[in-house]
Amino acid sequence: MAETLTAHFSELGASLRFEALTASGVARAKASILDAVGCMLAGASSHDARLVQAAGRADGAGRAPVLGTALSLAPTYAALANGTAGHAYDFDDSSPPMIGHPSVPLVSAMISAAGERQASGREMIAAFVAGLEIAAGLGRRMNPAHYEAGWHATATLGTLGATVAAGRIAGLDAGAIANALGIAASSSAGIRKNFGSMVKPLHAGLAARNGVLAVQLAAAGLKADPAGLDGNNGFVDVFRGEADMPAFTFGGALEIDASGIGIKRYPCCGCTHSALDALLALRAEHGFGGGEVEAIHCTMNGLVPDILVHHRPTTPAQAKFSMEYCLAVAVLDGACGLDQFDGKRVAAGDVQDLLARVTTSVDPAIVYRNGVYPGTVTVTLKDGRRLSRSAEEALGHPDRPLSTADLEQKFVSCATRALGPDRTRAAFAMLAALEDVPALPHLIQTLTSKGVTS
Repeated sequence: MAETLTAHFSELGASLRFEALTASGVARAKASILDAVGCMLAGASSHDARLVQAAGRADGAGRAPVLGTALSLAPTYAALANGTAGHAYDFDDSSPPMIGHPSVPLVSAMISAAGERQASGREMIAAFVAGLEIAAGLGRRMNPAHYEAGWHATATLGTLGATVAAGRIAGLDAGAIANALGIAASSSAGIRKNFGSMVKPLHAGLAARNGVLAVQLAAAGLKADPAGLDGNNGFVDVFRGEADMPAFTFGGALEIDASGIGIKRYPCCGCTHSALDALLALRAEHGFGGGEVEAIHCTMNGLVPDILVHHRPTTPAQAKFSMEYCLAVAVLDGACGLDQFDGKRVAAGDVQDLLARVTTSVDPAIVYRNGVYPGTVTVTLKDGRRLSRSAEEALGHPDRPLSTADLEQKFVSCATRALGPDRTRAAFAMLAALEDVPALPHLIQTLTSKGVTS
C-alpha cells in the first residue's frame, strides 16, 4: 500500500482500470466529459479564448487540436487554449469538495497528451476518474482553508488533477507520474483576486497546460522530489499550512461516487445558483415580471461575499460574479443563460436599474458545506407583497443531477455555435457512448474539423 499521498495518487493514475469503476461512476464521468467538451466548444470563439489562440499561433503550428476550430497548436498551447475556452463562460461543472472546476482542465490535458497514442474512450474515462480523485480528494481535506486563503482550486488542485489524467493518457508508469506531480506541485498557482477578469478563465487553461508540461518533462526524464505532495514544504503543507493530513485514509469509494460533480444550469459563479433556483421558482409560481419588482434581498453563507465581489458590474466577466446582476437579469428575462451575459445585456438600463435594488446579507446560521451555497430570496413587489423562497443544493448538484434531456439540451446549445447541428448530433452520440469509442482521434476530428481559424 502507498505510504505517501504522492505515491497513492501516482499508483492510482497508472493502475486504475475502467472495469473497476461502478456503473454510476462511469455515467457521472461521461456526463462531465460531455459537458466539458460542450463548454469548450461554446467558448472557442470567445474573446478570451481567441487571445490565447492567437498567442499559440504566434508560437507556431503543432499537432494538438483546439476544439471547435481548425487550429492545431503545440500540446501545451492547445491545452491552454481549450482550457481557457472551456471556462470562458463559467458554464463548466464543479466539484463540491474541490470548490473548483475539475473537468475542463482534465479533459483539455487529456486531449493534448494523447498525441499519437490511440487511447480509447474507456481509457479516457479511467484517466478522468483518476484525475478527479486527486483534485477532489485533496480538496475534501484541504478546504475550506485552502480556498479561504485566496487560492483558486481550479488552478491549484486542477493542475494536479490534469497531471494525473494526462500522465495516464500518455502511458506513464507510477514512477513517472510521481515525478510529474512533483513538477506540477511547483507549477500550481491561481489567485481569486482575478475573479471577474479574463485571467479567471485562463486559470483552467493554465491548469491543463501545467499538467501537460509536467507530463512531457517527466517523460523526458526530469526528476522531482518523489514525495512532492507530502511533508514539510510539500504541496499540502504550503497550500494548506499543515504538513500532516491525519484524516487521510487510502481506499474506499472513489470521489466520482463519493462526492460526484455538479453540472451547471447557469453560466455564472456557482455561488449564485441556489438563489437563482429559488428566484426563478418564485417567478414561475407567482407569475410576476421584472417590472413588478420593487426590491430583492438574498441571504447567503459567510464564504459567498468573498467570491461574489462585483456589486455593480459593467462587464460580462464581472456580472458572473455578481449576485445582484444574476438575480436582476433572471427576474427580468425569466432566464439566466448565455444570452444574459452578453455585453449589451449587462449594460442595459433595465438591468442596471434593478440590480441597484438587489441587496444581500450574510446569515450566520447558514453553515458552510462543501460546494453548497444555500440562500433565501425575498422579492418585494410594487403592490406590497413579499414573497420568499429558500434553496439548498442547486439543481445540477451531484445530489440533484440534471436529466439526460437537460444535459443534451445544454450540450446542443453550446456545441452548435462551433460545429453546426449535424456535427453536434454526431459529437453528442459519440460522447454519450464514450466507452465504445475505440480510439480518440475520430472523436477529436468530429470536434475540430469544422470551425473558425482565427
